[in-house]
Amino acid sequence: MLAIPQNIPRDRSLETDGLADVKFGAEIREKEFLLRPGVAFFNHGSYGTVPRRVLKLQQEYSYEREEHPDFWTRLNSKRYLDQARAALAQFVGADLENLQLVVNATQAINSVVKSFPFAKGDALLHCSYTYGAIANLCEDFTSRVKPDVESVNVKLSFPPKSEDDVVKKYEEILDQHPNIKLAVIDHITSPSSIILPVKRLLDLCHSRGIKVVVDGAHCLGQLSLNLEDLGADAYVANAHKWLYTPRGCAILYLKKESHAWARPLSTSWQIGRSLDMQFFDQGTLDHTPLICSLHGLEFYQALGGMDRVVGYTRAMADEAVEVIQRELGLKPAQLPKSMEAPNLRLVEFPPLKKFPYSVENLWILHKTLFGEASVFGLIIPVEGKFYLRISTQVYTSKEDIAALVQVLKNFFKDNV
Repeated sequence: MLAIPQNIPRDRSLETDGLADVKFGAEIREKEFLLRPGVAFFNHGSYGTVPRRVLKLQQEYSYEREEHPDFWTRLNSKRYLDQARAALAQFVGADLENLQLVVNATQAINSVVKSFPFAKGDALLHCSYTYGAIANLCEDFTSRVKPDVESVNVKLSFPPKSEDDVVKKYEEILDQHPNIKLAVIDHITSPSSIILPVKRLLDLCHSRGIKVVVDGAHCLGQLSLNLEDLGADAYVANAHKWLYTPRGCAILYLKKESHAWARPLSTSWQIGRSLDMQFFDQGTLDHTPLICSLHGLEFYQALGGMDRVVGYTRAMADEAVEVIQRELGLKPAQLPKSMEAPNLRLVEFPPLKKFPYSVENLWILHKTLFGEASVFGLIIPVEGKFYLRISTQVYTSKEDIAALVQVLKNFFKDNV
């Protein structure tokens, strides 16, 4: 970095006093988060929420930026971002040169797909569980951007019978389409919340010369990762969902061999330079969420890391499903245990008199169920049925679960 006497970088770390001993549930919610009092939140999986301590540091960075925009943009923001990159790379088992910070997983996958060196007649693979925005990308890319590339969709049943069944479906589609060159494979599907056997699918694709980008949007902070060992050609994951980071921030891992062709969406001043410079300089943008991924990770680790955090959130998710099943008779999606995401559960709704299944009725149902309630959750449509997706966090309490059950009871009394 160029040294300028008037510029004094202010390296920061999170104040972690009290986090190792804080009680999960109502206590940590009141002390550490800004969530609206009196509302039970069960949709952390969509957008996450940022702890007060992390927001305080983000505000400090923002003030530093406004004190001297040039020093910030030309010197300090890259310094701080590299500190965050190094911490995240260690956390996910990635070589530093292979990890970039980007604004979200959707943008990262767009970068990979639109950079990939497809030839005429090649095919791009995704599946029926693929996140809607990425399914749209696959269809748009093959119809508008590269119409000489075929879009192939693996049709998977819901719920899946087993990991073996999923792998078999992929084997069949690869046999039918030997022109597939790039596959988009989810690690935890969204919103259907299934852990796919990603290592087996990677090995299968690689055995046929197919490159793979893994959509791990929900995995950072929820599953243990070692990206160098996993061996994906590209892997993306959001930090703002489960790692207490301001929106939006994601990691993009690129295997060394992928550096030859992968590029950011925007071509800018750093063309021809290192990938980290190209991904950093995407025009003028707010880098503070990316920088604060360091502090979201510090918060997560100060709470006790994956063992304590996911140990609690998994137990809360299990308890929520158990209570809902006992009190209302609603059944959880019948997933094999190995395919169940730790912090996410699906509960099947019965047929509803006033809300027959349709995408058009989905948001009307949301408004009716949660619009005036002290609870918020996410209802998703899957293969002709509505499901409630329950996301749990360290602030989830037994009282939250009781509030959710009561809201559901009141709703089903008039609608089933």
